[in-house]
Amino acid sequence: MLRFKSLLVAGAIALPLQYPADWQLLEYRDLPANAVEFGAAGMAVRVDVSASPIIYPLPEPVRIERIEVSGHLDGLLALEPGIQGSRDGDDFALKLGLVVAGDKTLNPVQRLFTAGWIKRLYALAPEDAGIDRIEFFNVVQEPALLGARRQHPLSDLIYENNVWLIDAPGNFDLSHRLDEPLEVIAIWLSIDGDDSQSRYTTLIRDLRIHAPG
Repeated sequence: MLRFKSLLVAGAIALPLQYPADWQLLEYRDLPANAVEFGAAGMAVRVDVSASPIIYPLPEPVRIERIEVSGHLDGLLALEPGIQGSRDGDDFALKLGLVVAGDKTLNPVQRLFTAGWIKRLYALAPEDAGIDRIEFFNVVQEPALLGARRQHPLSDLIYENNVWLIDAPGNFDLSHRLDEPLEVIAIWLSIDGDDSQSRYTTLIRDLRIHAPG
């Protein structure tokens, strides 16, 4: 809790991108994992035809109304025009996910047949509670996708909001205010290139979540 309080600055929580201790680096079955490095510059996620979840569980639920992220993208996804988000090109250079508290849980039978990353997602919930969904806020490479929202076709737990456009390598400084505040129990970063056979690095220098007020 002391570390959590030390990150609280003027209503904003700055996540500790230089330190790996509180981050969970997971892997998908049958997919190469990204290489993730923590250092003075921040969190560097190196994609080599790979994908893997990066999770920061919050010590306690936080009501969030705005998110900010800055960093550097050293390359683009190897996507043909019009492909991003499709089954053959479902890759994004950055998806910032908010794991929303709720009442959905897994029963014992579901635990036997559910993928590991989904079980891990439910495990993030406080004791005697559950989750509602993950709201992802995406960087897109295709201008036509900007502003779109969807429930992901592979999971009824995942919703995606395309709120930022980056169509050239370089520095980025992004901010987004949510339509309404959400009660959040974890931050979930998704950075991938497995579908598009892409190789690039996303460096996150600063990541902040803002409470109302």
